[in-house]
Amino acid sequence: MKYALPLGILLCLPVLLWATHGHWIDHYRNANGIPCCGWQDCVKVTARLVEDRGTAWHAEVNGTSVMLPKEAVHLSEEPVAYWCYNSQAPCQPPQLEISSDCGRCLFVAVGG
Repeated sequence: MKYALPLGILLCLPVLLWATHGHWIDHYRNANGIPCCGWQDCVKVTARLVEDRGTAWHAEVNGTSVMLPKEAVHLSEEPVAYWCYNSQAPCQPPQLEISSDCGRCLFVAVGG
């Protein structure tokens, strides 16, 4: 009986981790102070920062060059980069245009 509580916690841990996955994105904002998006509005990408341009970052996202305000570029809290897109077509999937106009936020993976 003394192992019931620790065992219960261990059994529930995967469910808790799954339920909170991605929610860290909800706390970030873009250059206009608007939430970047929820984890359901972002897609995994390959991304790297190319050059600091003062008030903006020149970045490469899936091989496409984009310019985003510094306030819209964040470090990912996962070892994965995410592109958060504006909600109008053609920015959103299935087209998923990657451009400076379509980018709401970019989360760059550490070492990415």
